[in-house]
Amino acid sequence: NTFPYIEVMNNSSAVEHEASTSKISEEQLFYLQQRGISQEDAVSLIINGFCKDVFLQLPMEFAVEAQRLLGMKLEGSVG
Repeated sequence: NTFPYIEVMNNSSAVEHEASTSKISEEQLFYLQQRGISQEDAVSLIINGFCKDVFLQLPMEFAVEAQRLLGMKLEGSVG
């Protein structure tokens, strides 16, 4: 599930949001595993790459905590 957040400062605007989610493709995992990366590390790399732009916008202490929480969520999730 996605939870959009849009901050609108113009009361006369009509604003919509669309988001999609998908699973990590087998091709992405295969590509990384063929380079000696474990499945768990491959999933972590892909997800962290996806989140990187968001984390860079956060204050450092929040980015560190978000990264730690993401790592905890991913730990043991593969297999």
